[in-house]
Amino acid sequence: MRTIFHIDMNAYFASVAQQANPFLRNKAIGIGGKPGTRSIIAAASQTAKKRGVKTAMSTREALARCPDMEIIAGDPHLYEHIAERFLGIFQRYTDCVELFSIDEAFLDVTAWADRWGGVRSLALRVKADIAKEIGAHITCSIGVAPNKLLAKLGSDMQKPDGFVWLTKKDLPVLFAFSELTDFLGIAERTRRRLAAHHIHTLLDLHYAQLPILTSIFGSSTGLRLWLLGQGEDPSPVIATPPPSKSFGNSYTLPKDSADIDALRKTFFALVEKATHRMRAELFLASTISVTVRYADFTFHGAQGRLGEAADDPLTLFHAAWTLLLPLLHRPCRLLGVHLGDLRVRGSQASIWNEETQRKRVLAAIDAIHERYGKNTIHAAATTGVELKRHVSGFAPR
Repeated sequence: MRTIFHIDMNAYFASVAQQANPFLRNKAIGIGGKPGTRSIIAAASQTAKKRGVKTAMSTREALARCPDMEIIAGDPHLYEHIAERFLGIFQRYTDCVELFSIDEAFLDVTAWADRWGGVRSLALRVKADIAKEIGAHITCSIGVAPNKLLAKLGSDMQKPDGFVWLTKKDLPVLFAFSELTDFLGIAERTRRRLAAHHIHTLLDLHYAQLPILTSIFGSSTGLRLWLLGQGEDPSPVIATPPPSKSFGNSYTLPKDSADIDALRKTFFALVEKATHRMRAELFLASTISVTVRYADFTFHGAQGRLGEAADDPLTLFHAAWTLLLPLLHRPCRLLGVHLGDLRVRGSQASIWNEETQRKRVLAAIDAIHERYGKNTIHAAATTGVELKRHVSGFAPR
């Protein structure tokens, strides 16, 4: 029998903000847009949840329920950085980790739990590592079960900072106290279709005949729903995908622009972000593709090949900008860059001092980003700072 963990980070976006800013801790906060705009709450702190604030609630309604709630802007780069860190913790304890979303993951620990003192001991180790290495204000709930379906259901049952271990013997209780939509794979649309055929509860689904379900949903979906009704889920934990075969980024501008200087800064940031990920996986790129979408939504692109594979942003930017610049002859709404034809970077040191220094600088930048977040260091080219070759040190008279 398999042993599957589902680890769900509690109030993830809000808890990351509270860990980063001590002044937000133990307060009602919501991650969302500015008050007065047509925005929703992407995440709410535990304090805000206790006062009735829910995820996807409109900001206006959330503030009506919790007037002193502080609205915090989201920080996708920080969320991604923290997700990479807790994913690294999970991968210490098993080689089979599936990142299900930015704040939750499945772990198959069947062959590993006993090595770490058993299921409960392993769960406590994971929680302790998160608290020590990421922060005590970022907690998780862990569901343990023989399959992904029940493991996810278990992690939802005790929040925050919960631990629930389910077996098939617990099915009668689960069916009595759970909704159809609590089960992974049953969304609102599927619930309505089931209700139209008098299947309203989990017990109804449990006793539904397989031929009836396949006649309604087809053979594949019908079989999957029937298995869910039996508490079965044969789907495997799919390990994190293999290394990327290419790296790319695109960005839709806030408004159409023909400002070459502004477009250059935006494009450099895209190249820099792509090369950071590429270096993290120890790759060099040999080809570059660029894309531009104009105000009328038409696309144009160009592709080129480097004389020598590279991984530093400046080299790749210059090559990519040469391809892109002729395309910037009218207002643009989107820019994109794609680095391909990858090869694994060798570890042999360069005999050229300048090249060695460049690699050391890039390695130091990557290390700082890894430790403190990806927005810690910005290239001067993206900041709007005017650089002068000679400065006297005296103000002009």
